[in-house]
Amino acid sequence: MVKIVVKAFATIREAIGEFGKISFEFPEQVTVKNLIEILSKRFGEKFNLEVLDDNGLPKKTIKIFINGRDIEFLDGLHTVLKDGDEVALIPPIAGG
Repeated sequence: MVKIVVKAFATIREAIGEFGKISFEFPEQVTVKNLIEILSKRFGEKFNLEVLDDNGLPKKTIKIFINGRDIEFLDGLHTVLKDGDEVALIPPIAGG
């Protein structure tokens, strides 16, 4: 069993509700891409508008971290999630 926690921030947190933190259990290994597909189905249009591009992939501006490490420095969307992993979804932050 693979248990992971997803934390969403800012506008993504608003899109998923549930206090921006969700736990999942999977019977087998999943990749970051699998997880994004599951989140897309579960949270629908509002999540998709915030996170996905026209090809159904995470927008380049969305940062995805696993245990504090950017997936760009791992295996990207093909990174396999392990039991106990924490996945963070962070939209671009604007300010002034």
